[in-house]
Amino acid sequence: MAGGKQDQYAATFGGVNFMEFYDNDKVIVNPLRIRPEYMHELGHNLVLYFTASSRESASIIKEQVKNVNDKNEKSIEAMHQLKEQSRMMKEALLKGKLNEFGEILDFGFRQKRKMAHNISNSNIESIYDAAKQAGATGGKISGAGGGGFMIFYCPG
Repeated sequence: MAGGKQDQYAATFGGVNFMEFYDNDKVIVNPLRIRPEYMHELGHNLVLYFTASSRESASIIKEQVKNVNDKNEKSIEAMHQLKEQSRMMKEALLKGKLNEFGEILDFGFRQKRKMAHNISNSNIESIYDAAKQAGATGGKISGAGGGGFMIFYCPG
């Protein structure tokens, strides 16, 4: 199956981790010691939403790989920005800056849409816009995109 290996590492290690993946198949999993009150607030403010649509993730991943192989600057820069998003998320979680969580998710969603054209669609955009109008400060599509689940940060 096309795709990354982050899901397998997340399932194996559990908890909240900062994972670093290297070209030589080296992986470093750093458990994050997040204060219980931050985890409680995070759990209280996250909403998981099913888009009622599914997708074939392999085709989305195939386009992402093609964009990298074709040296598509927009797609490659978006990937670099998603790495930066992970650092931003780590810092916000460790420092309890959960007020920044939604904005960081929003930043990542904007970047992810640049990686391949079918990561988002009109249904996903409608859901995202409705969530933001209802008070979410940001969100993301799970997995490769194109359908499935979305998660939103809704401060309460």
